Amino acid sequence: MVLQWGQIVTQIIGFLVAVWLLRRYAWEKILSIIEQRREKIALSFKEIEQTKTEAEVQRQKYEKELENIESLRRAIIQDAAREANQLASEIKEDARREAVAMREKAKEDIAREVDKANAVLRDQMVEAVITTTEKVIRERLDDEKHSKLIEDFLKEAKVE
Repeated sequence: MVLQWGQIVTQIIGFLVAVWLLRRYAWEKILSIIEQRREKIALSFKEIEQTKTEAEVQRQKYEKELENIESLRRAIIQDAAREANQLASEIKEDARREAVAMREKAKEDIAREVDKANAVLRDQMVEAVITTTEKVIRERLDDEKHSKLIEDFLKEAKVE
């Protein structure tokens, strides 16, 4: 292989001219494009970091909201349990009041029935006394004598 100096010098001169032309007309544009690209990449990294930070803030916010929702859920459950207990107490109290009222009504009904039975017994006793008295005396008494005899008999029998 033989070196051809003429070709080497021509290539060196062509290279230097190309470098000079690039430096003179394109170097600034290439550097500005590279700088713009570098700034764009740096801005993208900043946006990524900012997005990460915002995502972390949102995550923390959602975690706090979840905790608040959980505590609210617990409070609602406790309120519901408290209301259920209160309602159960009210139902028990209503049932107790109804039972007392029914007992009182039953006592009143019994007293009324006893009074009716006493009245029927008294009427039956009066009839029996009148019949027996008429048989004993064999004469008919007037209303005043009847009443007097009945009252005396009732006082002796202690039924009023």
